[in-house]
Amino acid sequence: LIGTVVGGFTPGGPYVSLPIAAGLLRTGASIGTMVAFMTAWSLLAISRLPLEVGLLGWQFTLVRLACTFFFPPIAGLIANILFSRVSVA
Repeated sequence: LIGTVVGGFTPGGPYVSLPIAAGLLRTGASIGTMVAFMTAWSLLAISRLPLEVGLLGWQFTLVRLACTFFFPPIAGLIANILFSRVSVA
């Protein structure tokens, strides 16, 4: 869940988020946390909301957020299950 929250609030493009994800792995975070972070960054980015609301409207933005809200934690859980035996050195 921490990866999901932090990923949603991380501004910028991949040049910002990929080094953060690498830092998460280096400091001992699980692969699931990193996957949840990257998924939340791409789906729930707060920095993208003003543009999305301006171009597509509040209704579309709320429906999109409601549809994608549960994906990052689920992706993190699946990654933990699938890659539980993989160690990052």
